[in-house]
Amino acid sequence: MKKHNLPWLALAALFVAPFSGFATLVDLTGPGSSGTINGALFFESDQQPAGTGFIDSFLRVQHNGTEQGYNTDGGFPFDDKTPHNFQHSVELSSLSQFDINGTAYFKFMLDANQSGGQNGTFTLDGLQFYTSNNPAQTTEVINPDGTLNLGHLAYNLDAGGDNSVLTHSTGSGRFDAFVYVPVSDFNLNDRYLILYMKSNSGTGGFEEWSAAVPEPSSSLLLVIGAAGLGLDLLRRKISRRSASRTGSH
Repeated sequence: MKKHNLPWLALAALFVAPFSGFATLVDLTGPGSSGTINGALFFESDQQPAGTGFIDSFLRVQHNGTEQGYNTDGGFPFDDKTPHNFQHSVELSSLSQFDINGTAYFKFMLDANQSGGQNGTFTLDGLQFYTSNNPAQTTEVINPDGTLNLGHLAYNLDAGGDNSVLTHSTGSGRFDAFVYVPVSDFNLNDRYLILYMKSNSGTGGFEEWSAAVPEPSSSLLLVIGAAGLGLDLLRRKISRRSASRTGSH
């Protein structure tokens, strides 16, 4: 588990912690800005060192105006985008854990692709995490409290108020917000993670979510490198044999 000490988070929480019945806005449009809502940490930039792990997009959502969706193997509910290469189930066991000030977190990354390029903004109006043993749900029924029946509700951005997160949209291919959710919120006895998101400001391209997963071990990288070298040597050997045979005629 990667460990990081961020003592200023406790102070920041005093200014953005939600009160029951009140709306909290975390503004990530300034360089290095951050905040917390219902125990989750939000950052404008990555607080981890480079190379935190292989990035695998598991949810893409796109629609002008209100857009929403969640990752599943069962289809493409709400405004989910095809294909399943970029929208699919996620196993909890595949996620990296990050230790921040003694608390373990799962890390998620949002790439908001809005009109206006780097001058655009994006508002995250709903964010929920569930755990389940069903990777192929397709429900589009939203309960009166805004939640869905997708399994164990681990985190809800709007619990206690109509909360939101405002961030820059730097265009497709660059992360605009980093979210850390306490591991203790999740039912680790379940197998799959489900992320539901909603925005009332959808424009431009699709919004994309990824999760931090473990880096390949050095031994695995060694094996991959050796395999690549072996293939290159084999290609060279075949090429020399072909050239030799051609020259003999």
